[in-house]
Amino acid sequence: MPLLEIRGLKVYYRARDGWVKAVDNVDLNLERGESLGLVGESGSGKSTLALALMKLLPPQARILGGSIIFKGRDLTRLPEEEYRKIRGKEISMIFQDPMTSFNPLMKIGDHITEIIMAHEKVSKGEAWERAEKLLETVGIPGERARDYPHQFSGGMRQRAMIAIALALNPDLLIADEPTTALDVIVQAQILDLIRKLKEKMNMALLFISHDISVVMEVADRIGVMYAGHLVELADVYSIAEDPLHPYTKGLIRSIPNILLSDQKLESIPGSPPDLSNPPPGCRFHPRCPYAMDICKREEPPMIKVNDRYVKCFLYRKGDR
Repeated sequence: MPLLEIRGLKVYYRARDGWVKAVDNVDLNLERGESLGLVGESGSGKSTLALALMKLLPPQARILGGSIIFKGRDLTRLPEEEYRKIRGKEISMIFQDPMTSFNPLMKIGDHITEIIMAHEKVSKGEAWERAEKLLETVGIPGERARDYPHQFSGGMRQRAMIAIALALNPDLLIADEPTTALDVIVQAQILDLIRKLKEKMNMALLFISHDISVVMEVADRIGVMYAGHLVELADVYSIAEDPLHPYTKGLIRSIPNILLSDQKLESIPGSPPDLSNPPPGCRFHPRCPYAMDICKREEPPMIKVNDRYVKCFLYRKGDR
């Protein structure tokens, strides 16, 4: 049984004119110890899916269908009191902007001890000692636990956020664009740290980013999301060398390669659709260079092509 199995998940936001279909009938699974990357443009539903897993959706959001099976339990049916025992302990998350995730009036060490003491019966002193060791694990001197968030650089705040997420040895770590606000040097350091800690602690990792080149650094498999749909799912080598979906092809072609001096970067024309009123048929068809008449009328099914999955009429079951 997979560690995480998502089936037919629908997460919609209530808006003035109806429902915004942020995550629409998505299927995913994640094995123990596996790294799964989730990539797509802003607004594709990546972060909404992560917040649904953590049960931290905003008040206007609703899970209107599907299931999230984690270690044999359907998280969509668990009451909040039961879910608090899972959040932070079995499933943990690194958020996009650590500065807005920290309480500026609390010391870094207090942030870590709070989550430890919420789930385990330990003294404040024991929890503080563990907090210092956790900071050292992520490359921060233990004595810095007495500092406040504003006294840390951006990279150090992200390391401290990773320490909080790993405080209770979770089975699943969700990293939601953890390097977006960092420069490329610090970004590489954070990616390397996440990779090493994931292997050391044998966690499953769900890594979310809009940058497919970053996802390729840490993932075993990659899921590509577009306009609330999962449009392709394959191992990282297949995605890099032979993408199937036209949207994935566009993402790959937009990655600069310093070894190709004459490379001409390509962009995907147009803009993502309004998810309160998505286009009929395939949601990518208004921007797709391969669009056919059927793409404008019918939504393509997700089909298996060899050992990968793609949601596109260009392929038939068993092709390639």
